[in-house]
Amino acid sequence: MNNTTVFYFVILLLLGSLCFTTCQTDRLINGKAVPDISLQDQLGNTVVLSEIIGQNKYVLIDFWASWCKPCRVQHPELIKVYNKYKNAKIDKADGFEIYSVSLDDKKEKWTGAIAKDKLPWKNQVSDLLGFKSPYVETFQFEQIPTSYLVNEQGVIVGVNPTVKWLDYDLGRRVKE
Repeated sequence: MNNTTVFYFVILLLLGSLCFTTCQTDRLINGKAVPDISLQDQLGNTVVLSEIIGQNKYVLIDFWASWCKPCRVQHPELIKVYNKYKNAKIDKADGFEIYSVSLDDKKEKWTGAIAKDKLPWKNQVSDLLGFKSPYVETFQFEQIPTSYLVNEQGVIVGVNPTVKWLDYDLGRRVKE
């Protein structure tokens, strides 16, 4: 083998091992079970994601913050989708819930944004650690808004759906 052949062989080995380790990570994608979340709401009550899913609900896990303009801009349309499907029979589920995880670090900013945006869903939680929250790493994201649509079995069926796609997807799953 000449030096050029050896060089390309080493490069291919390195790229192959990089692909192998990258491909083996446990990414949160459609078909994967969603990790559980247990955080406090604005009143200090612990709200556990798996308990909401256990109520036979489709759940949108929505990571957001009061200072995030794209998060806040989508709230009016998200409220419409929530109101449209919260009591709908979706596949085998008995409704739709939103589990909002705030990445704020100041309670008054977080609760102020909930009030100002008139968010109707009750599952508003935060650890007030901002991007230092362990759930940022658990859910493997670097920016917000980030969301995961989870079915009644706790399986991810949508990663970062737009509100328009969420409306379409839930609508096609509704059983009359």
